[in-house]
Amino acid sequence: MQAAAEQGVLPAAKALHDLDGEIAPLLHCLEQDLRRGASQLREAARTAGALGLRAAALAPALREALNGTDDDTTTALDTDTALAEALWRVTGDADGAVAVLDSVFPRAEQNPWSRWSVVRAARTTALLGPAGRLLAARLEAALDNPAQAPAAVLALTAVAEPASLDRTSLAEAALRSAESDADPAGACDALEALGPDALTCDHVRRLAALADGVERVIRSGAEDRVIRQDEALRSRARILLTACTEPAAP
Repeated sequence: MQAAAEQGVLPAAKALHDLDGEIAPLLHCLEQDLRRGASQLREAARTAGALGLRAAALAPALREALNGTDDDTTTALDTDTALAEALWRVTGDADGAVAVLDSVFPRAEQNPWSRWSVVRAARTTALLGPAGRLLAARLEAALDNPAQAPAAVLALTAVAEPASLDRTSLAEAALRSAESDADPAGACDALEALGPDALTCDHVRRLAALADGVERVIRSGAEDRVIRQDEALRSRARILLTACTEPAAP
């Protein structure tokens, strides 16, 4: 593995790092892949991000890989999102990450197949916390898409000024996502983050229907997975419902 890592074989360098913590060969391979670009770029960015501050030497290569492309393909969007996250984790450069993500959201609007790219960009935005506040308008634009809404809600709760959030509207967007089988698990995460105070009486009624309704909410996928996923959703919905109906503490 040492010999393969020295020849630039990334899996060998990763295995060597996992076994004995030797990071130099891994950084060497990652820098090569970041500068080489193409198909290796996204995986290299993810691996670099996982190393965090230990990959500080890769900062120039990460910035060089962000070449300001106008490409709106799913691959390009997801690669830029991975680079933005890596830049944040490795250098703490929030401004650089925000600038990249601010280009990803509008480019994704040009691609009808990019809805999950928006989800990934929203999840990365959430990692920035208040440093990602400039992206709030981009996130709000994603609330109307049921597949994107839960990730957008979670990101908004992380980055936006709390007093500026219309939590009831955000809860409505999350519930619509669950009811339409767009992202039910993400919707439950979003509702949990918003808290019971965000739910109206109508929201509680609809949450009860998700928990104990006659028809399954999860309707697509392999039959055994549909059953397991639907039961998991019902369990999450019951927990959320219990939080809404518990009496206030004295």
